[in-house]
Amino acid sequence: MDYSVETNRANIERSRLHLYSQRALKRTLDVVLSALGLVLLSPAMAVIALLVKLGSPGPVIFRHRRIGQGGKPFDMYKFRSMLTGGDDKEYMHYLAQLIESGRGEGRVCLPYCKMGTDSRVTRVGRVLRCLYLDELPQLWNVFKGDMSLVGPRPHVRFEVDHYLPHQRARLSAKPGCTGLWQVAGKADCAFDELIDLDLEYIDHWCLRHDLQIMLKTAALMLRGGEHVWARRVKRVPGPKTGTSGTGSE
Repeated sequence: MDYSVETNRANIERSRLHLYSQRALKRTLDVVLSALGLVLLSPAMAVIALLVKLGSPGPVIFRHRRIGQGGKPFDMYKFRSMLTGGDDKEYMHYLAQLIESGRGEGRVCLPYCKMGTDSRVTRVGRVLRCLYLDELPQLWNVFKGDMSLVGPRPHVRFEVDHYLPHQRARLSAKPGCTGLWQVAGKADCAFDELIDLDLEYIDHWCLRHDLQIMLKTAALMLRGGEHVWARRVKRVPGPKTGTSGTGSE
């Protein structure tokens, strides 16, 4: 009897069971924490809903089509932060520039951040976006199972269509409300760099990392949300590790 083969099989089975239990616990935490968040934050969400409704005509909740795990589309929920019926041609042109920047010899990588002069954003929406309060309805996406609390942020079809072949591995994980990109280099990572961070998260995923990312995200939001996504030092895996930038978004 080959004991080395049997030992290897046993080790593989233990690893498989450990991964399964970790994923089951991750889903349990998603359900419990999202349900708790929806209950505890319901008064604040009711106030936000009223402000959105009074601030401009249109629905309170905005459904945005995103691409989830395995390339499956789903509706991601947000508090509406823009005027309804706005023209998105300028934004799509801006998005294309961000994605294509850095691809090709001698091209300069542009930081993958929101368009600062988007005339579609309402006054209420500007505040909500700054503090990331427009994202609170995504707790319902987490509860339903479309998203997780931690994972790669879900992209729109236009972004997914621009993935390089190896970047499609990003779709192997369930998208999240926050992720490694948000806490490790959000403000001055280019499109390809943020995907590198997401792929690093997927390759080295464990529940402890999820808990660390949630705590760092909460700390950043308590310190002022978008204002503290400082462009201090970005950490990007691979050959670009150690690149740094200064300034603010």
